Parts: sequence; structure tokens; C-alpha cells
Amino acid sequence: MNEKVTLPREIWVLVIAAVCIALGFGIVAPVLPQFAKSFNVTNMMATFVVSAFALMRLTFAPASGWLSGVFGERRMYLIGIYIVALSSFTSAFAHSYWQLLLFRAMGGIGSVTFSVAAMSLVFRLAPPQARGRASAAYGSGFLLGNIIGPVIGAMLSALGYRGPFIIYAIMLVIAALIVTIAIPAGATDPRASVVKSEDSDAAPLPADAESGLPDALAADANSGSLAETLAPSAESDSRRADSQRTGRGSARKGRRRSRRRAARDVMTVAEALLVPQFRVALLTAFAQGWTNLGVRMSVVPLLAASLVGAPIWLPGALLGGFAVGNGLALLRTGRWSDIYGRRPIVITGLAVSGLFTYGMGVFSNPVLLLVMSVVAGIGSGFVQPAQQGAVADIIGNRSGGRVVSFFQQSADLGQIIGPIISGVIIDFWGFGAAYSVAGTILLAAALIWLFLVKEIKPQVK
Repeated sequence: MNEKVTLPREIWVLVIAAVCIALGFGIVAPVLPQFAKSFNVTNMMATFVVSAFALMRLTFAPASGWLSGVFGERRMYLIGIYIVALSSFTSAFAHSYWQLLLFRAMGGIGSVTFSVAAMSLVFRLAPPQARGRASAAYGSGFLLGNIIGPVIGAMLSALGYRGPFIIYAIMLVIAALIVTIAIPAGATDPRASVVKSEDSDAAPLPADAESGLPDALAADANSGSLAETLAPSAESDSRRADSQRTGRGSARKGRRRSRRRAARDVMTVAEALLVPQFRVALLTAFAQGWTNLGVRMSVVPLLAASLVGAPIWLPGALLGGFAVGNGLALLRTGRWSDIYGRRPIVITGLAVSGLFTYGMGVFSNPVLLLVMSVVAGIGSGFVQPAQQGAVADIIGNRSGGRVVSFFQQSADLGQIIGPIISGVIIDFWGFGAAYSVAGTILLAAALIWLFLVKEIKPQVK
């Protein structure tokens, strides 16, 4: 029961690639909203650059889950990363707000493609009793990059708004090369695992080296007398033909059974929606997307830039501080969610993150803002692995690419709506009102988990 479960090597490869991806993104994040503002647009239009990325993620999410199932998670992971790399590189040469918006939207397609493929791999490869830890390990790779990236971005401020996008494209290519080399083609193909897991009666019969027939049929063909072998009778020919037809029929039936079993191993979105915990996880993902993804990435840099006399490094420091708190929490919360359950960890995280997000709109002192950001990040670090672990528990050992995609769509929906509405609120009522709304959404999600959700046990098939 207490024996430590080792995570598969492929998960650690994905973690290393995640560090490279997040490192580049962390360099870009502090300058993106300000880059948009440099084209003399409103706060709402500046925050919409972040929303456009998430909008394309949401739009393309159903197709990304289907593509991963058809072409394999590894292949779609690599294709997605290269699309984002191209998007980042072209963004560096945008000469208008609308060009920047178009290029960032294109990156959203690649982002959802590789993220759905990666999370499907993590959920499927991780042992059932260590799914929370696997999710935390993968998430910690991104957070490590998000911690270091803004710090590097602050030091590279002399490059202006465009240089970070080129660096991001380079880091994405490095991540793709790591996965290409370290995870061989076919090593994670779900269709291969289905074949390996089939019963012996469903597998193709081994072939005889000389005759090309299955061994059982070759033995039957050679079991007659020497006279029958040298001068086969019509009767023996008929028996052999019947045996061959029977063997081919059995093989076809075996393949049909394999396909039916593979179909039963796929969890549909409709099945997942029957589970109350999954429906609440969708609401939590929406709240996280609104506040800890959308508002954080779009509003925090604008808030820091709006403060009179604020240091130039403050946008990167606030984003990096959030990531530091998030990373500190992930050191333990993945394991805690496996031991103590998903529910108490999610409730704690939502409450802490909601309260300190509210504080971001109250204080204007850079030091206090940094403290608020770090503690809000700790709260978010409680939520992420626990809610992903809850989704993994619902899916179990089945293939859940479309379920994972649907789950991520909820976060993307929050990441789309959150920045747009926050931008409008800022234009009319200021930053304090925007942060009050964002914090309230997280606190409301915590109350739903507290009063309406029961713990779910891992599904092991």
C-alpha cells in the first residue's frame, strides 16, 4: 500500500519539454499586453489579445482530441508545438494590432493541439495511484519555466517588445526536438497498447516460416501420410482449404473483437457529464481560466505599468511571484491530493487564491502586490493537480482524450471571457473592480465544492 510508485520515463521527458515551453512563454507574458497597448488601443482590446489565443484553443479543442485519437498523441504534440513556434516568430514582426491579434490567435490552435495530446499521455501513462503526482510533475515543469521566464524577460527588457517572441519560438523548437529524440515514434501509440493487451484468441496466429500459413494450419497440412503429402487427394485439399478459411475467419473475428474492446475503452464526454464531480470540475476550470489564467496574464502587466513610479521589473516580478507560489504548492499538493483526496485540496486552494486575488485590487504598493501575487499562486497550486487528478480518477485507465479536451475547453472559456470583461471593467471602473469580480468567482467555486461535491474514488479498469 505504501510502496512508492515510479512515474514512467515518458512523463519526465514531457516535463523537460514543458520547462522549455514555459520558459519561452514566461519571457513573452510580461510584454504581450503592453505590446498590444503600444498600438494605441483600449485596455479591453489589449486584454483581447490574450482572449483571442484562448478563443482559438476553445474553438479547436474538439478537433484536437479527435486528431490525437486518430493520428496519435505524440505526432499531434509535435505538430502543435511547431504551430505555436511559427505563431510566436511571426508575432515578433507584427506592424499593427490586428496582425498581432491574428498571429496570436493562430498560436491558440497549436497550443490546444499539443496540450490536449500531452495531458492525455500523462493521464494514460501514470499509474492510477499516482495520477495526482504525475499531473503535478507535468504542471511543475511549466511553472518552473514560468518562474524563470519572467525574471529573464525583465533582464532582457532592452530587447523591447519584439525580441522575446523570437526567443519563445526558439524554445518551442528545442522542446519539440527533445520529445522527437527522447520518445521514439510509436512508443506511446494507444493503438499499440490495445493490441498488446488483447487475449490470445484475438491475436493473429503465428505464421510458419516456410509455408506462410499460421503454425496450427501448417501442422495440420503436414500431419497426413507420406502418400497424401506427395499426391494429395481432393479430400485432403478440401480439408486444408476449410482449415485456412476457418483460420482467416477467426482472425477477422479477433480483429473485430479488438476494435469493439478498443471502442469500449474510450470514455465519451456524455459519460463523463453523468458524473457530478466532473461537472463541478468544469466550473472550477472556468474559474481558474478566468482569474488565474486570463486576468493574471492580461491584467497584471497592465496594472503594474499603470502604477506611477513603479519599477520596470514589476510586471515580470508579479508574474514570476505567482509562479513561485504555484511551484512551491505543487511540491506537495499533488501527493496530498492522492493521500487526502481531491476535495479538501481544491477547496483550500480556491479560497486562498480568491482572497488574495481580491487583495491585488486593494493595494498599490509594489511589495504588497508581490506578496498578494505569491500567495494567490500558492492557492492556485493547490487547485491545479487536485482537479486534474479528479478528472483522471473519473477517466481511469480508459482513453479520455475527448474528455480531457472538453475539460480544457472550460478553462479556455474562462480565459476568453475573463480578460474581455475585465478590460471593460477597467476602462469604466478601474483595476480594483476587475480584481473584486475575479476573486469572487474563485470563492464561489470553493463554496460549490464545499457544499455540493462528494469525494470520488479512482476508477481502475
